[in-house]
Amino acid sequence: MFLAAVFSAVLSCQQTDIPGGEVTPEVLPDLPSYAAGEKLGHISYQLLIYTFADSNGDGVGDFNGITEHLDYLHQMGVSAIWLSPAHPADSYHGYDVTDYSALDPKYGTEADFKNLLDKAHALDIKIYMDFVLNHTGKGHPWFLEALSDPSSEKYGWYLISADPEADYKAGKFPMLNGYYPGEWHTAKGGNLGYNGRLHFRVDKAGSGYTLTVNPSTEAAQASNTDASVKMFIYYGDPGKIARMYPAGDSAWEIVLDINTPWGVLVRTSDTSWDGGTKWGAPTGKNVITMGEPLTLSTTDAQDITFGGQTVKFQGAFGSWMPDINYGKVETAPTSGPFKALVASATKWIGMGIDGMRLDAVKHIYSSDTGPQNPQFLKDWYDACNAAYHNAGHSDDFYMVGEVWMDSGSVAPYYKGLPACFEFDFWERLKWVLQERTGCYLANDLIGYRAKYRGVRANAIPATILTNHDETRAATVLNRDQAKLKQACAFLMTAEGEPYIYQGEELGYWGKDYDDGGSDELVRAPIVWDKAAKAPLKPLGGKFDMGMITDEISVKNQLQQSESLLWTYLQWTHARNACPALATGRMSAHSTYNNNNTSAGKAIAAWYMTSGADKALVLHNVAGGSVVLDLPDDKLDKPVITLGDVKVEGTKVTMGANSSAVFQQ
Repeated sequence: MFLAAVFSAVLSCQQTDIPGGEVTPEVLPDLPSYAAGEKLGHISYQLLIYTFADSNGDGVGDFNGITEHLDYLHQMGVSAIWLSPAHPADSYHGYDVTDYSALDPKYGTEADFKNLLDKAHALDIKIYMDFVLNHTGKGHPWFLEALSDPSSEKYGWYLISADPEADYKAGKFPMLNGYYPGEWHTAKGGNLGYNGRLHFRVDKAGSGYTLTVNPSTEAAQASNTDASVKMFIYYGDPGKIARMYPAGDSAWEIVLDINTPWGVLVRTSDTSWDGGTKWGAPTGKNVITMGEPLTLSTTDAQDITFGGQTVKFQGAFGSWMPDINYGKVETAPTSGPFKALVASATKWIGMGIDGMRLDAVKHIYSSDTGPQNPQFLKDWYDACNAAYHNAGHSDDFYMVGEVWMDSGSVAPYYKGLPACFEFDFWERLKWVLQERTGCYLANDLIGYRAKYRGVRANAIPATILTNHDETRAATVLNRDQAKLKQACAFLMTAEGEPYIYQGEELGYWGKDYDDGGSDELVRAPIVWDKAAKAPLKPLGGKFDMGMITDEISVKNQLQQSESLLWTYLQWTHARNACPALATGRMSAHSTYNNNNTSAGKAIAAWYMTSGADKALVLHNVAGGSVVLDLPDDKLDKPVITLGDVKVEGTKVTMGANSSAVFQQ
């Protein structure tokens, strides 16, 4: 809780103590302290539960860690937190959920989560849960039941088929508008597995082996501990391996209780799959008949199954994330998975969450730009909003969708959702900063917003720099501090509701998987004061220790008035304090715009207007000074500046990578 004293000093400092560039004739206003209702700017913070803050020293971030650092987010002016998936999952990141109605015990209890909600609400901070509607994890009980029993209701909750191409052509999968073979994965299941007690016997047969299996009432055996025996039964998901017992010179046996959705294999090594150590069924002879020896193959070692046929399932994001089948969009709200997920969502809404971030929504129905996804999302939003109202709220539930497309293609999604992430914001902004050309940006952003409002009058563009799936902004901008500070200024002065991604305010860098790095490298933990206390365990050793240091910690950056963190603190406070920045709409400047590039190609200028409050926003992305002549604008009431900004009469001299906001 070292932040409290630091922020107390911040909020009590005099105007001349606050860094922000030289301004004539006035200096910057004080940073405000927040009372109820004063966070006007709708600033959200994306955090990863597993690497944000560790409260108990086990190396994993948790709910209590977030609660302990709410003061940090509050003083940054954050009014909402987007949490990474909090449910139990197959992977560390949580996007392969195995139980939507529970919380991952690594993060804490439901009481811990409720405490986080209550403490956040006391600081006027809302909590948004990440919800995954496109797919579950392969370990979800729904999927396991579907694979083990084709007659189960859950079989229809996924896109499963023995011949998916033929079934697609026959119209059996209305959720799909194209057949993509690479998205179909062989299921280790169907009715291929077995749950019960079996006697396994392997016999030497020439240069190979046979396997005989029978139901058994004998006592189940533990794995043989004699390491000299090199014969094993491999089964289950996740895979288990049991060492067999000698049954003569050339035979081995064991009695096991197994529950395997895909079948079994015989192995002659418990550490290697190579060199002929895996023995399975020859192609076309996968099914073993009880009591009859099956001749095994090591050159074509297929899973040894207990009946049925191999099936495939649709998984757009890989074999570990099977896609959910909601059926025709017209009847999706009546489908089993839709109703089950609404029931889970209702639980968390009743506990107190304020909104949701929806993952991968363009993939739910594969027709990205068609009407199905917006219609499905409208039904989902309406169901959650109704639950929110039933819980006693008079306002509407918040929901933002990850629609990873250009802004024109995103616009139709506003038929279903109040907010969508604007990925084009960063695509345009990074070009502006890299090419030092700002004159076109306002026109682009204004155009995007016009498209959104053509679909939904109160559409909310959720503006971001980067997130957990992208190469970090600091890497893209070569860790140029001037550009990173200005990226923050752009984010806080554009129309929309901005998101700050964990570590962005500290200048974190890293390449994601698509750029030759890894997802873990862009999901690094916050270092609060000492790197040794950072929750690194979930990242499995994939992190850059050059970044996990005391020197760029929160504590250290708060003690440096020129740090990137200080820039974020200033500009988030300015956005919250200025109604025009907080809730205004953008309009073009009459001189510095896309039609008058000769007047200042490096200048990005626009107005923000909210009711009677209006502000002029100026950004110079050039590598040197630019003099602007602004005879029609008021320059006597600066709100905030970045870099070297000087006012002389009607002229403003803006230094390299400088920004300024003036009340009008």
